[in-house]
Amino acid sequence: MKIISLNTEQAPPISVPLRFFTAAPLFLLLAALTLVSGADNPFADIHSPALLAATHCITLGFMAMIMLGAIQQILPVVIGSSMPASRLTSWLTFLPLLSGALLLPAGFLLGKPVLLDLAWPILGLAFITFISAGLISLARAPAHNATKTAILLSILALGGAIALGMLLAHGYATGSLLPYAKLATAHISLSLGGWVLLLIVGVSYQVVPMFQLTPNYPKWLGNGLAPAIFIVLLLILLSLLLEPMPHWVAIVVQGLFWLLAGCFAVATLWLQSKRRRRVADATLSFFRLGMMALLCAALLAFATLFFPENDRLGTVSAVLFLLGFAMSLMYGMLYKIVPFLVWFHLFRGGVKRGVPNMKEVIPETWMWRHLWLHRSTLLAALFAPWWNAAAWLVSLGLLLQGMLLGYALLIAIAVYRRTLVRIEEDLP
Repeated sequence: MKIISLNTEQAPPISVPLRFFTAAPLFLLLAALTLVSGADNPFADIHSPALLAATHCITLGFMAMIMLGAIQQILPVVIGSSMPASRLTSWLTFLPLLSGALLLPAGFLLGKPVLLDLAWPILGLAFITFISAGLISLARAPAHNATKTAILLSILALGGAIALGMLLAHGYATGSLLPYAKLATAHISLSLGGWVLLLIVGVSYQVVPMFQLTPNYPKWLGNGLAPAIFIVLLLILLSLLLEPMPHWVAIVVQGLFWLLAGCFAVATLWLQSKRRRRVADATLSFFRLGMMALLCAALLAFATLFFPENDRLGTVSAVLFLLGFAMSLMYGMLYKIVPFLVWFHLFRGGVKRGVPNMKEVIPETWMWRHLWLHRSTLLAALFAPWWNAAAWLVSLGLLLQGMLLGYALLIAIAVYRRTLVRIEEDLP
């Protein structure tokens, strides 16, 4: 599998992805404050309002912001097809997502059904706009490659996840009689296993070889992994719909999912061990941490299949997937993509002199500090279901990470603007 050429002439304005990226750290601050809003340890009960609210701050406010912003850059540049009406699409996605990602956690935390009933149509508008524009862009894209396939399947999974999420939020708000446990399981499977994992897989096919100087992913893995994960997710949904099912069926289909996820982690770690440049790199370390966390999450998920009564074991597996895998990779990608965007948009504007090197956009010392802070936060999260003090440490870690990441992104924006001003002053 080869890295496809970049279609730089179709890139959207730098403001399109950056508005999503710079809003994301705010939701880490909100997640931290949410976790300490009650007197009890929210990690001890997976159904606690504080944990539900904080989880949606992270998934909707932080992760979705980053992923939606990244895709609006990736589709035109990597896939070769711009989003229709890219500026309008960006605002029609960003503003409702920002509003809904504030309202939904508030509804969970405060126990206010009216906020939930207000949040789901607003979020629906954001995601329907994005999904429609994304599918149109993919349909007219000339490229036919593994990255395009993975992104398409991730968007389809997102559509299912959003439909279920809207149904659940409306049900909670109105008190409707619904099979909440089954719907919630299906919603989580499509959100994390489909949307998050498949998008990371597709983006990694390009980011890992290009930025980390590794060999390409094997062609058989690139062509087969994303469709296999998607098919297994459909089987998981089918097993939920056809319950009661024999327990061994759930073990087989869920085991297949975690086996495929583990294969992706092992393949990425193997490629990173073959990289041409052996210099220590903070973004690479974020990726390695994420892949190791995914492997540990898979092992714990296997254990929960045989010991389903142990809720806290499942909580740790979910923490490893969310904080350890997904967030680590998003940090690693942000710290590569944002400096690249700053350099690229300055260079594309015709500037040949005075453009800062990518390493000068965000100081690497900040990235290393963030890595150590993230590791500490993840370690505390692993003990949080059993140790109340660890829950406070997780909150503190998320708070500091949000502040650090936000400051790093503001540094990048300041470098971009300062360089533009200097260039304009040098013009005759």
